[in-house]
Amino acid sequence: MLTLAALARRSEYALHLPADHDRTGDDGVVVDRAALLTRADWPAESFAGTLLVCEPGGIDPGRAATVLRRLAGQRAAGLVVADAEGRALPAGLVAAARQAGLPVLRSTEPVPVWRHTLIPRISEQRLRSADRHALRLGRLLDHVAPGRRSDPAELIAWLSGELGADIRLTEAGHPHPPGDTALSPAALCHPVAGTGRVLTARRPLPWSAPEAELLRRAAAVLAPAPPSPAGPVREGRAARLTASLRAARLAAFQALMTGHIESAQRILGPLSPGLLDTGEAQIAVVDCAAGPRDEVFALVEARLDADGNGLAVRCPAFESHIIVVAPRPDPGAREAPALGRLRSLVAGNGLLSLGISPVLPVEDIGSGYGMAYDALATARISPARAATAAGTPGLLEALDPVAAGRWATALLAPVLGRRGHDQQLSTVGLGLEFEVSAAGRILGIHRNTLSRRVRGMLRATGLDPDRALDRVTLSLALQIHALHGPAPTAGAVPPLAGLFAGERVTAWAAAALAPLRQAATDRRTTDGETLLRTLRVWAALDFRVDAAARETGLYPATVRSHIRAAEGQLGWMLLSALPTGHLATDEDAPRKQSGVRNLAVALQATPGSPALLLPDPVHAAGEPSPS
Repeated sequence: MLTLAALARRSEYALHLPADHDRTGDDGVVVDRAALLTRADWPAESFAGTLLVCEPGGIDPGRAATVLRRLAGQRAAGLVVADAEGRALPAGLVAAARQAGLPVLRSTEPVPVWRHTLIPRISEQRLRSADRHALRLGRLLDHVAPGRRSDPAELIAWLSGELGADIRLTEAGHPHPPGDTALSPAALCHPVAGTGRVLTARRPLPWSAPEAELLRRAAAVLAPAPPSPAGPVREGRAARLTASLRAARLAAFQALMTGHIESAQRILGPLSPGLLDTGEAQIAVVDCAAGPRDEVFALVEARLDADGNGLAVRCPAFESHIIVVAPRPDPGAREAPALGRLRSLVAGNGLLSLGISPVLPVEDIGSGYGMAYDALATARISPARAATAAGTPGLLEALDPVAAGRWATALLAPVLGRRGHDQQLSTVGLGLEFEVSAAGRILGIHRNTLSRRVRGMLRATGLDPDRALDRVTLSLALQIHALHGPAPTAGAVPPLAGLFAGERVTAWAAAALAPLRQAATDRRTTDGETLLRTLRVWAALDFRVDAAARETGLYPATVRSHIRAAEGQLGWMLLSALPTGHLATDEDAPRKQSGVRNLAVALQATPGSPALLLPDPVHAAGEPSPS
C-alpha cells in the first residue's frame, strides 16, 4: 500500500509539507496513481486516490478555493506543486487547501522530472502492489484447494504476518481485546458465516481496499463449506484435467522456445492437431497489468478456441503476462489469424495491452518473444492498446549485413560447431536478453543451468562473464546471427569498431540520442547534456551506479534519477523494469538487454567523453603481437 506519508519520506520525490501541517493524517491517505494537472485543461473524471502535480502558478489564485474543494470532493490524494526553485507555497493556496481538507505539498523536483520519472515510478509501485495482492489471493485459494482441510490458526497466522496486523477470530458480541495501546482503535470486522464468530483485524496503519477485500475473502474461507458428496469429486477431477492440459501446453511452448520444434509438435499433436504444421508464426504477449490474469486467460482461451489456431500459456516468469504462439498458415496473410481476436480483446479493455512480434520462422520463436515483450512499451501508449515490433530492430537494420555477419560468425565460431548449437544459441540469447531467473522460467530451465550456459559461451568466445559490456558484445553477436545466419568463411573479418563507424550506424546513433539533445528535463541539473554525460560514465564503468556516482561526484540516487529520466527520453529500458511483476534482483542491474545494447552502440558510434569501446575478442586476436 502506498500512502502520502510514505511518499513524503522518500527522498527522490523531494516532497515538503507546510511547516504547520499535521503529518499524522497523511498515513491514512492512500495514493493509487499520480497525474499532471494543467492550468487550462483537466478532465472531468474522478480523481479518487490520485496525487496531482502542477507547476507553480498552475492554479489561478482567484479559483484556488473552488478548484481545491472540487479535488477534495473527488477524493484526490493530494496536490504537489513542483517548483525547482524551492519557493514556499503561496499563503492563499495553503489556506484554501486547509479549508478544503486537501493535502498540498511542494516538491523541488520540476514537472518534467515528475512527468518522465516520478509519475511512472508511482504507477510501477501501485502495479507491484496489485501483483502482490494477486499473489495473496492465490495463497488464500490454496486453503480451499480440493482435498485440503483449512486450518484456521494457520490461515490467521499467515494473514497477520502478511498484513502486519493483530488478527483474531473472536466470538460475535465479544470485542477485539484492546492489546497494545499503539494500535489504532479502528478495526476491520468480518463475520464468519455459520460459526457465530467474527474475524477482526487491527494495526496502526490504514487499510487499503485490496487489504480489506483480502480479509473479507479470508472470512469466507473460514466459513464451513456446505456438504455436497458428488460435486467436489467431479470438480476436483475437472480441475486436475485442466491443470494437466495447461501443463502440457506450457511444456510445448518451452520446447518451442528452446528450438525443439519436433518435441513441441509431438506434445501438441493429441491436444491441437495440426497447430504447428506451418513454417511461420508470431508470438504475442498480453499484459494484464493490475487485472486478474486467470479471468483474462479464460477470455484468451475462448477466443483462440473459436478458430483453433493459437497456443496460450501463463507466463511462468512474469505474473501479469499471458503468452500466445499464433501460427500463420497462409503465407500471404498480413498476420496470424489469432491476433485479430486478441486485438479486439485488448481494444475493449483499458487495462490490457498486447505486444506482437513480426512473422518469423517457427524455429525463431525464441527471438520473437523478446521482440513482443519490447513492443509492450509502445502498446501501453497506443490508442488500440496493441503494437507490433518492427521486422528488425533499428540497430541491426543499420549494420552492414555482410560485414556484421562475418564478425558475428567469427566471434561465435568456437560454439557453432558444437552439437545442438542452435538450441544453445537461442537459450543463451534469451538468458542474456532477460534476467537469468526470468529467462530460466520462460525456457523451463533451472536458473543455475542457464547461468552456466551463458557463462560458458562467454568464456568460449573470449569474453568476461562478469562484465556487462562483454555480455552486450555476445548479445549483439547472437542477434546478428539470428537475423542473418552464419556468414561465409571467405573474406576479411572487420573489427567491431569498424562496423559502428559506418554511415548508417552513425546516423542511427545520432537519431537515437537526439531526444537527449533537446530541452528535456530540469535545466538546473538534468538537462539533456547532463543526462548524456551521466549515461556515458555509467556505461564506461560497466553500468555500475556506485562507480558512476564516485566518478561524477553525484549521489547514487541522483545517478539513478538521471538514468531513469533518460529512459523516458530514449524509450529504452535501462534500469527500470516494465510494471509486470519482474523477479526481484539487484536494483542497479540493467534490466533489459535490448535497451543497454542500443545505448552502448549509440554511445560508441557517437564521439564523446568518456569514450566507450565494446570488447572485441575477434579483432584483438587477429592483431599482431607487439614486437
